[in-house]
Amino acid sequence: MARISTSSSAVAFKHGGIVLALAAGLVVCADRAPRSAEPAYYPDDPIRVDDDMARDASKVVEIDDANGYDFIVNTFGHPGHRDPRRAMNVNTVDEVPDSSWFMNRIGQREMSLDELRRGTDRVASLSLDGWVVSGGKAGGVTPGFRMKDLKGHVYQIKFDPPANPEMSSGAELIGAAFYHAFGYHTVDGYVAELDPAQLTIAPGATIYDPLAGRKRPLEMRDVRDVLAHAARQPNGKYRVLASRFADGKPLGNFRYYRTRPDDPNDVLPHEHRRELRGSRVFGSWLNHVDSRGINSLDMLVQNGSVAYIKHYMFDFGATLGSGTLAGQAPRVGNEYIWEWRPGWLTLGTVGLYTRPWMHIDYANVPPSVGRFEADAFRPELWRPEYPNPAFDNMRADDAFWAARIVARFSNDAIRVIVDRARYSDPRAADYVTGTIIKRRDKVVAYWLTQVNPLVDFALGPTGELTFANAAEQAGVAATTADSYRVQWATFDNATGIASDVGGEITAAGPRTQAPAPLLASTAEYVEVRVAAVHPRFPVWAKPVTVRFRRDRGGWKLVGVLRLPDQSQPVARLAKK
Repeated sequence: MARISTSSSAVAFKHGGIVLALAAGLVVCADRAPRSAEPAYYPDDPIRVDDDMARDASKVVEIDDANGYDFIVNTFGHPGHRDPRRAMNVNTVDEVPDSSWFMNRIGQREMSLDELRRGTDRVASLSLDGWVVSGGKAGGVTPGFRMKDLKGHVYQIKFDPPANPEMSSGAELIGAAFYHAFGYHTVDGYVAELDPAQLTIAPGATIYDPLAGRKRPLEMRDVRDVLAHAARQPNGKYRVLASRFADGKPLGNFRYYRTRPDDPNDVLPHEHRRELRGSRVFGSWLNHVDSRGINSLDMLVQNGSVAYIKHYMFDFGATLGSGTLAGQAPRVGNEYIWEWRPGWLTLGTVGLYTRPWMHIDYANVPPSVGRFEADAFRPELWRPEYPNPAFDNMRADDAFWAARIVARFSNDAIRVIVDRARYSDPRAADYVTGTIIKRRDKVVAYWLTQVNPLVDFALGPTGELTFANAAEQAGVAATTADSYRVQWATFDNATGIASDVGGEITAAGPRTQAPAPLLASTAEYVEVRVAAVHPRFPVWAKPVTVRFRRDRGGWKLVGVLRLPDQSQPVARLAKK
């Protein structure tokens, strides 16, 4: 993560080994050379855990944005900073540390098929026998209510629409499992069977009455009204999605811009967090068009003597073509709700121009899936329902980070996650699996080739440099790079100045030797800039800058810089 410096009037503090400073809204990334006030790398670099749980946040006030507010602010207000700077929470090797926002999972380690299938679930299956209805459902358009289990744990109970049985619940279970595997915090979710004959209402249960503008006691007629709008199975019972409430005190949603002003641990603007920028790639893959602030949840969690906020993503019922109450509208994923240009084109051509998405045929999609396809899908043009500041700031290096995670999901991994939905129609499982695989291939093929894709750098004790090409590993480059251009240098950690040693070397493959004068020097840090030569991908010629530090007789990777701060966000380059 870039250490941030500014004037001496700043109030600086240690943040998980990362020195941060806040001063009059001015921040300067320390990755820019030359430096004089602080070293480029500290002994604990690269930081793997961002300890953003150290300061007590117990005085944080709840934020609860409404759908309308979120839409208007993000569509017409353009909140946050639209800025092409490098993500501010990456560590010195260009990765996202673990934090209260994100925990590296499949991107950094192998996950077994059983682990992927299980997700966050604590039990293999859930029985609702003996549960009581404890309250009305809070927010959202999907019919439902709350129930308490025999131990007093609260669950949100949601139903599928009658015309699309299994659609919303299936999408929710699949989406949550994928986002958990990516690294986000999600809640437990289960498919269960509800017998309406066994429903009882807990004493003191309430529901919000919009006509009266207040809560009132929950009655059985309220429960029956929910069931009247839900898909019922042939056996008279209901398939439901039961989502367990997260532990802690709810504080409403987070936003994809600025910081939470009363949270002392929240110091980096959300639109500059890589895991929020990069979630645009994940959203496009699974068509999670509801990737917005109101579908997030902040929970106050006690950690010893202090309380911190844990940030959740939830409500994945509008993924995979599901619109929760019906199949998604054909526009969804292709245009914002409010987008001027397509409308003016249609009007200006007197209807001769038609949007491309109007011609997509969903006739063969099973009703338990909704509108979900892969043939017309273009990951660079995908849109959520309305603008998202973090998505707008996504750069090619943010997208590359996310696409590498997407590439880690094998066909078998995708299949076992889809199996969580327990579709009764095998065609639905096959269709969803096949579509996710096709979209995965498109996501990986596009985003892994938009920057120099060299990864996994290592410098051996004898000076042998090895690396890999992520695009070639994923099979998205039809041919290997013709060659690699390599420039070695010593690096001054105090000043940030690199001094070239020898001339540029051309390597035929992902392996080369450091020059003897460099190895014979006493330099504590060395730098190597590696460019790839490929006729189809000229952008690969922009070198990745990599730095190593002498460490116990060997060399430790401490720095990877893929794009400079001046690069334009790719989100602005994608045009309809």
